[in-house]
Order: sequence, then C-alpha cells, then structure tokens
Amino acid sequence: MALVLGHQNARHAVIEIDIQRLIETGISYRPVGETSLAMQVKLLRVLQEKEICMVGSNRPRKVDVRILAATNKDLRSLVAKGLFREDLFYRLNVIAIHIPPLRERGEDILALASHFAAKFAEETGKPPLRFSEKAIAVLKNHDWPGNVRELENVIQRLAVMADGDLIDIPDLPPVMRFSVARQSGFDRTLAEVECEYIRNVLASVGGNKTQAAEILGIDRKTLRAKLQAGAAPSA
Repeated sequence: MALVLGHQNARHAVIEIDIQRLIETGISYRPVGETSLAMQVKLLRVLQEKEICMVGSNRPRKVDVRILAATNKDLRSLVAKGLFREDLFYRLNVIAIHIPPLRERGEDILALASHFAAKFAEETGKPPLRFSEKAIAVLKNHDWPGNVRELENVIQRLAVMADGDLIDIPDLPPVMRFSVARQSGFDRTLAEVECEYIRNVLASVGGNKTQAAEILGIDRKTLRAKLQAGAAPSA
C-alpha cells in the first residue's frame, strides 16, 4: 500500500522518492486483474480525484500521473462476477492494447530466447546459448502456457544445466521433447505430456507447488487442475 500511496514519515524517505519518480514518469500497475476491491477504490480515487493521501498523513496531495495497467484476465468477466469495479474498468480502459500469447508470436520467441540467453550468460559467466535449427523449431511450436515468464525460466535452466552452449532437442525440457516424440507417432495426450513436465518441475523444487507455479507462470489452482487432468498424483 505504501508503495502506491507513499509515506509521510521521514524514515520512509526512500519510498517518497519512489513515489515522486512515479508521479513524474507514470505508474505501471500490474496485474490489475488481481487487485483487491479495497485497493481498487484507492486506485479509482487517484484516477478520478488526481490525488493521493500518504500513509501517516490526512492531507491529500495532488498528483498528475499516467497509469499503464496490464492483466491476463478477462476484466469484463470479473466485473460481471463483482470481483472488479465497473467504474474502474472504464477509467482504465481508455486505450486497450491486446498482446497475443507467446505461442502466436513465433518470431518473438527466438528474439526473446536470444535476449534471455545473453542475460543469463552475463550472470553465469558462460558463453551465450545457441540453438540448433531443430531446437528453434521446437521452441516455436511449444504452447507456452506460462508465456514469456515460462520462456525466461526455460532459458535460465538451460544456461545453468546445459553441458555446452549449443542447445539441441535432448537439452530441452521433457514436455518439449515429448511433443517432438508425439509428432513422430508416440500416442500420448497433451495433458499427459504437460503433467509429466509439471511433475519434473515439482521434483526440481522439492515438491514446492508455489515455487513450481511461479516457474510455470501459472497459479496454484491451475497447477492442481493440470495435475488432475494428467491423472498424476497431486501430493
């Protein structure tokens, strides 16, 4: 809350500096679809009244901000269910930019993979990863349910675990290798393949479902549903 509204107390000067920077440059607010109703009221006030009231103060402060809100949820559906304020929805929905899921942006996948490869090469002190033509084809054909976050985590894992800097199909996560095998005639459903991949991720984090969901870019409820769909034990 203080990060949005600031703090009057001098001990929180760093937060006030951050607020000043946000006021001058604009606020990036995400994921807005998961914002509580109480916070929605405060955000609506900023948009309508153009003022904030810092924690520890009862004096409103005028602000002039631009807000960029992002979500992967259907806000209209949340409005209908009473989980998102209709007035806030229309306040935010001035200019809507639809970004297709990663699976629909094949060329972006390679560009992003190269970007993350360079990033993790700098962090690990290793040469940047390169990808064989077959590996590139698999990356482009993967469904990417976790979108960019999933891709980033895959590249990070490869940067740490791969023996060399040239990535081929055997180096890729199991769910991607299985998709290639299925195209070659192996009879496994997507749910089964996805479930096995999730189980491998769970195993890599010691069964921590919260951490596994973060790596996969999904929430715990979706993780549980996917495990059940693949007939895997959820324990």
